[in-house]
Amino acid sequence: MAANKTTHPPFPEIGSTISSKYFCLGRLGKGTFCSIHKCIDLSFAHRPNAESSHSITTGEITNNENDASEEKQRIVAAKAELASFLDSGVIDGEAAVLKFLHVALPLGSVPTFVDYVRPSPQSPISGAAGSSGEQGVSAIIMEYLPGEDMHLLRDRHCSTLESKDKSDKPGNTPRRVSVEDAVYLVADVMLPLLKGMHGVGIVHRDVKPSNVVRTGTTTSNRSFKIVDFGLSKSFVVPKDSTFADAARPWKGLWMSPSFSSTNTESVISNARIVEGTEPKDMAKGGCIRLERESAEFRGTSMYASLRVHQGKDHCPRDDIWGLLYVFCDLVSGGLPWMSHAASRDRNSCQILKEIVLGERGNDDWADEGENGRATAPNPDMVPKNGEDYTEWLLYGAEYHMAKFKRDHAAMRSSQSDEEVEQVRLPEPLALSKNRHFVECLRRAFRHVASLGFAEMPDYDLIDKCLRGFLVKPETTEESEVVPPIDWNDRRSSSKRRKLSNNSKCSIIDTGGVAWDLLDVEDADPLDCNELLEAENDRRAALEAAAAAMDDVSRVTGGASSAANLTNATNVISTNLDPSGSLSGEAADLARLPLQLQFALAQAEFNAQHPDSVPRHWALRDWMALAVPLAHGTWNAAMWERGNHRTDDDGYRNEVHMSMLKKCLDAALPFDNFADRNCFYYPSDDGVTRKRRRIGTSTSDELDKENESPLLVVSRVFYSLRLSLDLERGKNFAPPPKLSFGFGR
Repeated sequence: MAANKTTHPPFPEIGSTISSKYFCLGRLGKGTFCSIHKCIDLSFAHRPNAESSHSITTGEITNNENDASEEKQRIVAAKAELASFLDSGVIDGEAAVLKFLHVALPLGSVPTFVDYVRPSPQSPISGAAGSSGEQGVSAIIMEYLPGEDMHLLRDRHCSTLESKDKSDKPGNTPRRVSVEDAVYLVADVMLPLLKGMHGVGIVHRDVKPSNVVRTGTTTSNRSFKIVDFGLSKSFVVPKDSTFADAARPWKGLWMSPSFSSTNTESVISNARIVEGTEPKDMAKGGCIRLERESAEFRGTSMYASLRVHQGKDHCPRDDIWGLLYVFCDLVSGGLPWMSHAASRDRNSCQILKEIVLGERGNDDWADEGENGRATAPNPDMVPKNGEDYTEWLLYGAEYHMAKFKRDHAAMRSSQSDEEVEQVRLPEPLALSKNRHFVECLRRAFRHVASLGFAEMPDYDLIDKCLRGFLVKPETTEESEVVPPIDWNDRRSSSKRRKLSNNSKCSIIDTGGVAWDLLDVEDADPLDCNELLEAENDRRAALEAAAAAMDDVSRVTGGASSAANLTNATNVISTNLDPSGSLSGEAADLARLPLQLQFALAQAEFNAQHPDSVPRHWALRDWMALAVPLAHGTWNAAMWERGNHRTDDDGYRNEVHMSMLKKCLDAALPFDNFADRNCFYYPSDDGVTRKRRRIGTSTSDELDKENESPLLVVSRVFYSLRLSLDLERGKNFAPPPKLSFGFGR
């Protein structure tokens, strides 16, 4: 008998679930098409054969010693399609690409593909087959990467430098990293990742620092994985396709059209594609796709290659071209078009990139400058036709931003006939004066600029050009010295320490009763700080919403305008107000501590799939819900409906009653945990059984020698039923008081 399904808050609110399988802890970020959320995988301990030998801690299946399966993750990331882009097909394509790269590339290249959740009636247990989504949510479930992306890493590093040295000396550009760090991040990290993708026929099409994420936060962890494949696509097609270039056959692995995010079981074993079992179209082989005559712009203006700006079809050349821009940005702190990119002036970005490469000069500048964008107030800065201006890439952010401001001031002056004082530009970085560095860049850019659509970049040449910056520079000014990156993300560790000491979000009350499995292989890898952090975020959001309403009331004197009310309502909705944006059971659940919400979600998931979870694990999860309900203090003032309840008012606590019923129902599929497997290990000889190591404690003054885990569980059941009977005997509470303000 499966437990009744609880109505959780709608995704993506904190405490919501995706497919009843992934418990949402909050949003990690948001892009153009999707948002990314941190979740707990409720199916972590579930296996097709629940009583088989396996490690709960790592999730590694050990039934077959020849299998070397990847570890399951308790914390995962869910990339969900935004409501405005539902059924756009973007997330379907990204799911297929990620799953293909996961099985095609070496481990550690991309986040582990876990599941693809779609609004279709399929089994929520089978990640390979796709799970059934709720509220029409389509989401890619993947490995959660706790580290910073490369953009945030640079920001943290530079903010540290800025706080240490606020001088205005040249070379102290806030956005710079050291040459050694820039070479490592680009040549040692990003270049091999892109080379691997190109080697299996995939182009990323949005190369930038924020799409490369650290796998950890400590000094010893300097590994990264490439992410965000929403724009990625294969440049290889079946050889019999009308789009195939028959003169350019593809040798090696590639993503055939039949390889989808949900139809790959026959070709995958241990997260690798098995030779000889590929889909038919993949086994037949492929060819590089014919180049399209023109293509729409895809990517980010800051780092997109010049050919992409010019409407050329995206290919491996363009990924590497963008990689070179990333390197110049990291090592110098900025690019000539950085201010134009920030203002979304894509046309000016293209013009400036053409100038730097030498594909545009004085002779053909005027035709594009008449629209008032990307003007050239200083013609001496523009190279003659046929010459490049590669050194400009190393001038530094201070120079580029100052020049952008001066040029726009000059443009406004020319339009209004007002004289503007010419501001002297900062001195370019010494890097730009190093002929060896400039020549290394020039050689790399000329190489990628010479490539056609079907030609693969010379990765060794690019690597050599990047490492050329490690040669001792000709100019050794003290002001050019940039400290190395501090790889230890202290902000993460300090946040955890703060959470551990925060009594406001302390562990829920259990009345002194405890239950825990003591064997290492049975340990739940979930850090309680994950829930505390999410609870903190939720409380902060509610307080922000309350403050917003207070501000509106203060400004308007109680009579809010329609605009103010709309803004305040948006703030509340965004920040998860359980009493305003939710109703019914979802609102009841949202008022509870997040730890109780999670315990209920985990216990109910186990109850819905009792045959796939070990009994002792299911008992532990159930006790995490049952103990605080049976022995803890129920905060009626906070958790019951309305704003009029007190803990000792004597009325029926309906939310408490509902939780007691749900808890008891969640034990029914396991026969109320009367199974000996809950308390004993499987027998080796068929007769003798060893008792599991279970840690228990109780506040009752009883003979501890007579206390046993079975007795503790029996007491919990007794207390739950007694509490339920007591609640049923109480009168209903009177209606809540009317309130026209924001109720906390």
